[in-house]
Amino acid sequence: MVTVFILPIIALIHGHHSQELIDLTKKQRLNSRSTTYNQTLIRYTTKVLDTILLNQDKNFRPMNPDNSPLQVEVDISVRSMGPISEQNMEFSLDCYFRQKWLDRRLAFTPINPSKPEIPLASKMLKDIWVPDTYIRNGRKSYLHTLTVPNILFRVRSDGQVHVSQRLTIRSRCQMFLKKFPMDTQACPIEVGSLGYFSKDVIYRWKEVELDSKMGNMLSQYQILSLSKSERNVSDFRYTDRNISVLNVYFKLQRQQGYYILQIYTPCTLVVVMSWVSFWINKEASPARVSLGIMTVLSMSTIGFGLRTDLPKVSHSTALDVYILSCFVFLFAAMVEYAVINYAQIVYIRKQVNDLKGLGQNSAMGQMFSAGLMGAARRDTMQVDDLAVEKEEARLKAVPWWKKLCNKDEQGNTSVFFKKIEKIQKLQKFAVFYRMAVKAAIAKKTLRNGDPAEVVNKIDNFSKWAFPTLYIVFNVFYWVAYLHLIPDEIDSLPNISGGLY
Repeated sequence: MVTVFILPIIALIHGHHSQELIDLTKKQRLNSRSTTYNQTLIRYTTKVLDTILLNQDKNFRPMNPDNSPLQVEVDISVRSMGPISEQNMEFSLDCYFRQKWLDRRLAFTPINPSKPEIPLASKMLKDIWVPDTYIRNGRKSYLHTLTVPNILFRVRSDGQVHVSQRLTIRSRCQMFLKKFPMDTQACPIEVGSLGYFSKDVIYRWKEVELDSKMGNMLSQYQILSLSKSERNVSDFRYTDRNISVLNVYFKLQRQQGYYILQIYTPCTLVVVMSWVSFWINKEASPARVSLGIMTVLSMSTIGFGLRTDLPKVSHSTALDVYILSCFVFLFAAMVEYAVINYAQIVYIRKQVNDLKGLGQNSAMGQMFSAGLMGAARRDTMQVDDLAVEKEEARLKAVPWWKKLCNKDEQGNTSVFFKKIEKIQKLQKFAVFYRMAVKAAIAKKTLRNGDPAEVVNKIDNFSKWAFPTLYIVFNVFYWVAYLHLIPDEIDSLPNISGGLY
């Protein structure tokens, strides 16, 4: 019975060990084949590299059979852009910079026809010829070397070389700031050869790519488009020789949100605050003067304190025009208060001069003291020069002998002398009457033209004139700079590229 149970167990254990032996044998065979393939590939690659290095000289450029210039294709893939400095007039970008050229001296027969390219270490670049490509308008560019130099180096079986490098390029960007901060800039990258002329090496664009998420990385700019061009420029050393140059322009539109929040809105509020002085009593000189000084100082801090990051250009920008215009409105509000004070003084002096003659006349004093101002307003006292002249004419028409014979009712005096005495009284009263009328008119004019009323009229006029002019100025300002005034970069060549 024990044998019956032991025999199956021994058979199971033996079968398990047999399967393990079979699997181990298969793995050894596969490893042997893989090792053989890897050894063969290493030996073949080493042979190819030895052949490449022996068949070409890195000091001489590749030659085409027809002696045509060597063509170098350039491809740029922009990963990010920024920062963009207006003060230094430069911009930077992070990109993959790729170059392709054909060097028939590096041709080989591939071990696997489906894989005609072999990747090589970046250290091999120092053993072959590479074009002396550089950034013509670059200032400070560098190759990323973390954790190893970011270089991809491949050679195709027909001799085509592909080199890709990750670079951070910082280059010059001539900026036009007359419409700042509503300006549009075109920042270029210029690629060329350092020592070869166009008869030796010609550069061609293959593609310029932009990361779709890159637009969100720029805080102050929006990428509108890019345009690329190929041209030959004359060498400053040899006027009869040209250099092949590649240009790519990145057209950038500045975002106005930051400047509207930080400059335009505070400046507008300061100007509006200066209008509060029109509602303050003219007699409160400390309040109105201190308000005007405070608004001017606030405008100086807001307007000119934020210009430290901008270049010191000789021409005015759109922001300068707005700030200076706000200064004009603030200055006009302070001048308005000076005008109303001066107008009050001048008006009082004028009224005093007009009444000076009446105040110094003794007859005027007698007239006011006798109550002739009230009598002059009654209808029974309507006397004028025409009535006096008629009475004089009538008396002159009476014969002289009648004047001597006629006497008054009492018989004491002739009618002639009575009439003369009456005329003199009428003339004297007419003089007082005219002076009373002039005094009444002057008093009424002085009452209606009270200096306080004149000042209030100026303040009331300023209450609607200043806001109206400021609104009109803003309408013309924004319409002109946003729609009417063209961008300066539109006059530059090779900027009308399509959208990316």
